[in-house]
Formats: sequence, structure tokens, C-alpha cells
Amino acid sequence: MATVGGLIRSSMRKIGVLAAGEALPADEGDDALQVFSQMVDAWTNETLLIPVVNVVTKELINNVSEYTIGVYPSTSIPDNHIETARPEKILAAFIRDSYETDYIQEVIDVKTFSRISRKTNGSRPSRFYVRQGWPLNSILFESVPYANETLHLEVVQPLSGILPAASLTEVINLPPGYERALIFNLCLDLADEWGKDISSLVATNAVEGKKWLKRNNYRDLVLGMDRAIATQRKGIGSYIIESGP
Repeated sequence: MATVGGLIRSSMRKIGVLAAGEALPADEGDDALQVFSQMVDAWTNETLLIPVVNVVTKELINNVSEYTIGVYPSTSIPDNHIETARPEKILAAFIRDSYETDYIQEVIDVKTFSRISRKTNGSRPSRFYVRQGWPLNSILFESVPYANETLHLEVVQPLSGILPAASLTEVINLPPGYERALIFNLCLDLADEWGKDISSLVATNAVEGKKWLKRNNYRDLVLGMDRAIATQRKGIGSYIIESGP
């Protein structure tokens, strides 16, 4: 498996900063590591470049309908906090009861959440709104969940969680295709830093590398509809697009 330092050396050779077999000077290695860290951080904003979907769970608390999620900024963590890397995206969610029955949760937008007139009813919710924040996001349920039931979230988290960039000796352990894409895209950033020109081949390989990763990481979207639309007039849970419910 490649290391961060090996990846940086490969990129520097491709843009003519290092000769074949030449060692990476310590000062240049530190500068290049900073550039690499910045690139990894920027890639997090392109969620299709993140190959891993993580499962995060939290046992719900009686009479609590709002939870924060992320890395808490202090050691005194409140009970209604979900301690994990702040998700870039929540792909799916459900609540599991004590009988191992799962109840799907729908992620709604702020306008839909604001139209819920009473949010303090004690009942198992079926929807929640994610209020974006920093360093924490907030999960706000449409009603007050039952205690002793567990929230399950399928989340996409920052790439830095699986692609360490703290030192040159860090090992890169990612699916096939990532090493090549990282090398050629790092060439673009390092060339600007060292005042080098980029060849058309390097630029093309950088673009194509990210394109292949996004194609492989693409997650199919499933067409859905609001449950209130479905009626029994044309079958339970059905909806005819051409003529309506």
C-alpha cells in the first residue's frame, strides 16, 4: 500500500520537481503535505468522491426531540449528542424499537419542518429536519420520540476519516483507482505551488481519475412520494403520475 509520502514523490516526479529516484527533501515534504491535506479537505465537498457509507446509532432519550451530531468541542458531552464525525450527508435513517422492528425516517427540508404546527407530541416520529451548523449539525424530529428506541443513520462522513494526511508515513488504504486519481490531481496543486507547467496528459488523467471514482461511487436515487399523496382509491401506497391519486 502506498504512503502519503510516496504519493507526493510520485506527483513531484510527474511535474518535474524531483528526478527519478531522488529523495523528498524534508522542507519540501512538509510543504507538499500541507497541499495534500488541503486537497483532501476540498474533496470532502464532493460526496461522490467518498467511497464509504458509515452506520451511526444513538439510543433516544425520553422527552428529547433535538439532537446534535458531530465532534463535540469539549469533553463534557450532553446526553442528546451523537458523537461522530460531522456527516456530509445522511443517506437513510430509521428508528428501531425494542422488538427489532424498524420505522423509516424521512429527511425533510426546513420549510416542511416549519409547517408542522405542533412538534411536542409524544409519538414515534417518521420525519426529521437536519439543521446545518459548525462544528455540529442538529437533528430535529417532528415529534418527541419514545425512549429506549434507537436511531440508525446511514451517513457519508469527511474523506479525511479514511484518508489520513497527518504525516508522510501515513498509509493510504482506499479502493482501486484512488491512488492514481490522488497522484494526478495532486500534480495540479503542487505544480501551482512550485511554479511548474502541467502537461495535457497529466491534466486529462486528473479529470478522468475523479470521473471514474464518482461513477463507481454513484448511489442510485429511488423515486419517492409523500405518504399523504397515496390513497386507497387506486390501491394502497400507489400513485399514478399521469392522472394523480
